[in-house]
Amino acid sequence: MLIENNRGEVMIKILRLSDRVKLKVGTVTFILAPLSNDKKMEVRATIKHDGGEQVFDHGMAQHLYIKYSLKDLLGVEDYHGDSYKLEFEGDHLTDECVSEICNLSQKDELMSVGWQILNGMPDKVYDLDSKVYKRASLDVVKREKPGG
Repeated sequence: MLIENNRGEVMIKILRLSDRVKLKVGTVTFILAPLSNDKKMEVRATIKHDGGEQVFDHGMAQHLYIKYSLKDLLGVEDYHGDSYKLEFEGDHLTDECVSEICNLSQKDELMSVGWQILNGMPDKVYDLDSKVYKRASLDVVKREKPGG
């Protein structure tokens, strides 16, 4: 993302791996972490070549992106009225939790915006028709690294 500073200079913005991106879609807020380069490569490796054709495993790419990037979720409750809590194995979501998140109606917006974040922090997010999302907003929150 290019930003003009107060001296009229154009500066390039970069996300730190410790930053968090708040993606709000309607009443649901997804808290996302930028992916490290090795995790990005793993997500992008879901594109394979078969007989000279590119084959994209869309489902696996979505699963990996959510598993590695989603760190918190606000505005969702289960059918018993309890606030939905993400389940983690280390720093990443469990596969079962990812499967549950994939049932949210906002998953398409999460993934569409997620692909845009994967390629760098956009100043605007677009839907599948290349129109600015009216239901989605982004905000970057600086987060200190643990221990410093």
